[in-house]
Amino acid sequence: MKQRMEASTTSRRPGGRSARVRAAVIAATLEELAAHGYSGLSLDSVATRAEVHRTSIYRRWRTKEMLVLDAMLEQAAETVAVPDTGSLRGDLLELAQRSAAIQTSPAGEAVVRAVAGEAPGNPELAAANARFWAERLELDRTIVERARGRGEIGPRADPGPAIEALLGPLYFRLLVTGEPLDPGFIEGIVDLVLAGCLWSGRSR
Repeated sequence: MKQRMEASTTSRRPGGRSARVRAAVIAATLEELAAHGYSGLSLDSVATRAEVHRTSIYRRWRTKEMLVLDAMLEQAAETVAVPDTGSLRGDLLELAQRSAAIQTSPAGEAVVRAVAGEAPGNPELAAANARFWAERLELDRTIVERARGRGEIGPRADPGPAIEALLGPLYFRLLVTGEPLDPGFIEGIVDLVLAGCLWSGRSR
């Protein structure tokens, strides 16, 4: 039988147990979303899967929405780190490829579909989703800002719409048309966004 994450030991450094509990809970949350969707996820089911006491989850996250938000942020931070390839096209391509990979993973797709389906009728989840995207887009905009700093595109290129134009079609295919996020489609979107940045960044 596996040792429970809540078991104490004097040999562990301070903070080590806390980090392990958090990692186990985040992983269990994503697994529960993939297996049962948002409606089937509960803090108790996550505690059981993570092999931690449920009070550890209720004390840290308090609500399902807070836990899902934390899992979304953690998943994005680990899988979709802001790329820095040295070129705008390279950065846009890597960001789109990483985003597509996480969206098409079982846990990633479950999160996207859960938020899309539940957020309109769940103010707390809608607020968590808005916070997630505010933080995520703020990070991703640095791709365009760096390109402006290098002189690769003009100063008028707007980072916000550029990143939205890159990621939007990926979610449209996942949630609306169901068409695959294949490499050719991703490269085509990247080139369209790049062309838009070059055009909009010109001095007028």
